[in-house]
Amino acid sequence: MNLLEIVAIRDKLKTDLAIVEKFLEIAKAHGVNGRNNSDEVLEGIASQSLQVDVNKQRNLPLRGKDKEYGSIADTVREAIRLAPEKYSIRDISVILEKINKPLTKVQIATVLGRLARRGEIQIGRKGRGSKPTVYKKEDLKPAS
Repeated sequence: MNLLEIVAIRDKLKTDLAIVEKFLEIAKAHGVNGRNNSDEVLEGIASQSLQVDVNKQRNLPLRGKDKEYGSIADTVREAIRLAPEKYSIRDISVILEKINKPLTKVQIATVLGRLARRGEIQIGRKGRGSKPTVYKKEDLKPAS
């Protein structure tokens, strides 16, 4: 089992755990413990959880570090750590697909541009026309 497979399994488990924790939170709020009509209650909880997520989505803070760009930036940083010393948007896209976290090239380009402006990564060669921008891995700051 290689590193990419392990990362994919970890991320799948994180997603599954987040779903279970959400259902447990809703179940506790509705006092589901000990009721016999669990199917009806769980269906109600599932439909309410979807409504709650949609209603609260606009007010949730970005996942990730304070004053940063959220979970997409964290995902791209993870791919950068797995990338070769010099990489392009295409390289990051391939890595993200392998670890089961696909993003569009526009999303990746946006994050890389922001990280470069903030000085977290270095541009090795600026792209022009059909030649992509090449980024250098050596100066990547750790996401702490």
